Amino acid sequence: MSALAETLSDVLPETNSSNYNPGPAAKFLPMGSGDRLLTNEELEAALRSVGAARYHILHPFHQRMNAGELTRAQMQAWALNRYCYQAVIPRKDALILAQSDDPAFHREWRKHIVDHDGDDAGSEGAIRRWIKLAEGVSFDPEMVISTRYALPATRYAVVSYIDLVTKHSLLVAVASSLTEMFSEAAIAQRVPAMLARYDYITEETLTYFTPRLTQAPRDADFALAYVCTNADTPQKQADAVNALIAKCDMLWAMLDALEYAYVDPANTPPGAFCPEDLQAMRRARIMITPASRPYLPDHIQLRFDALYGRSILLAPEKDALAG
Repeated sequence: MSALAETLSDVLPETNSSNYNPGPAAKFLPMGSGDRLLTNEELEAALRSVGAARYHILHPFHQRMNAGELTRAQMQAWALNRYCYQAVIPRKDALILAQSDDPAFHREWRKHIVDHDGDDAGSEGAIRRWIKLAEGVSFDPEMVISTRYALPATRYAVVSYIDLVTKHSLLVAVASSLTEMFSEAAIAQRVPAMLARYDYITEETLTYFTPRLTQAPRDADFALAYVCTNADTPQKQADAVNALIAKCDMLWAMLDALEYAYVDPANTPPGAFCPEDLQAMRRARIMITPASRPYLPDHIQLRFDALYGRSILLAPEKDALAG
């Protein structure tokens, strides 16, 4: 299990015992509710309060994006890393389908997979539309699809989401999808802001978001109804709220990683996408003057590695030199 998945396990405490344990959900449950069963309206209000406090649209990285403050390279990094999350959604939804033996649930939930993978009737699917978004910010689509240059933290976050839906109940898995309750409002902010503040972004670039304005509310309504029906004990209700907290934490962690790697302190890990402007910044940070250049033996050379954004020492083995 990844480190982030272990953190999500802390958010979703073990509930095998007979003792009621609301965990982090206690902060969002009605004051004084104790271990009584909430009404559907109270449970929905608790779930929505999680989004109001913790949905990733509140993250400083997203705030900068909506304000038009991100560079093209930072937008590229966002598109690349977010693709990793988008690409795993059909797999996540297939795993959720496998947990249910209800044909009616299958018929409804498989819409998630079609929405993202597309179908033979001509729908290209959300994943393909996200690749178009990456192309619209001048990113090589093959580089995006490979995910080779995504941040390590992004990879861990995506794995943690798979862990979340496979190592907990179907109720928890469905509840974790309830971030879709908040996505319509987020899209309504993001799309006009991006079109107004980034001159290289067009409506064609953002076609990913158009179908989501109807798909996300549809999916959220079904998931919310499922949670309200099946969370039939106080513990299950707390589990549903904790599942949504865990999902919000995962999305927030992805943006934390982007902020750290590409904004402040702009410390991009080895092997991850490192745009030219960051490479130049790094060279400026570690510029070596003649006075500061260290003394090195003749067979050792100091070189700047543009891929990793750092100076390296080239030191051939003595045996190779002797040969």
